[in-house]
Amino acid sequence: MATDALERVGDFDLTWGESLRWDDRRNRLYFVDCISQRLHWLDGGEPPLHTLQLPNVPTGVVLTEGPEVVVCLDEGLTVVDPDSGRIELLAAYPDGMHGRANDAGGDGAGSLVTGTLNIAPGPGALWWFSATGGWRQLDEETGNTNGPVVVEFGGEETLVVGDTIAGLVYAYPYDGASGSAGARRVLADYSTVGGAPDGAAVAADGSIWSCVFRGSKIVRLTNDGIDTVLDVPSPYPSDVAFAGPALDRMYLTSIALDIGEGAPGDEARWLAVLDGVGHGMPEPRFAL
Repeated sequence: MATDALERVGDFDLTWGESLRWDDRRNRLYFVDCISQRLHWLDGGEPPLHTLQLPNVPTGVVLTEGPEVVVCLDEGLTVVDPDSGRIELLAAYPDGMHGRANDAGGDGAGSLVTGTLNIAPGPGALWWFSATGGWRQLDEETGNTNGPVVVEFGGEETLVVGDTIAGLVYAYPYDGASGSAGARRVLADYSTVGGAPDGAAVAADGSIWSCVFRGSKIVRLTNDGIDTVLDVPSPYPSDVAFAGPALDRMYLTSIALDIGEGAPGDEARWLAVLDGVGHGMPEPRFAL
């Protein structure tokens, strides 16, 4: 199935787009460009583009109950108020993060899940964080964390996380209130679709849409694994999110860098949107 209806949003370019988050209370779409080190947003999901320069590379973004967002920066989890420009460290990373965090997501219980950023194979871990409970390790053997989301699979609360280095998506029995996860299982092996997992979003039917980095695809995941594959123009799709007042528009970012396989086409620089895929769920929020 091809995404022929994929359209460009605005006339701006992104070099390394990531971390799409739709704030349904403010009707605002957030995303970052890791290379320019900027937080961007579109009110109503449409231009003009608004931008806040950050001090270093932003990766994961999580909404809060207020106007702020939590952003993973070099030094730790950081509270950013896009409107005022205030940037304040919330929590330094634990030693077991093995460096800094990559993607992050709210878990529906007021906490968030994040994990190690690894561009190449190296030690990594998956972590839970809450403002009252601090850091707790969920898994000590991961590579590069991407697309952490919490869904109900088989009647059980389940944490689903992609490991881009391993090329696998894991599913864990999960309790967000206590910050605990059970033994993981492999939900999907992305070698079957020619790539590795990146960002993800939860659909209203309880499934997950996930980017296939290096695979020019996005896929839908259920409790049984991959059940739908959509082709996209960019070889390196990096994140997806449902947005808009009805949560019925799927936005897509990509990476436009030459990572040894030749420079991607112009579509890799787009913020793109696709209609007709389905509906999403409101983003879970972190309790500061």
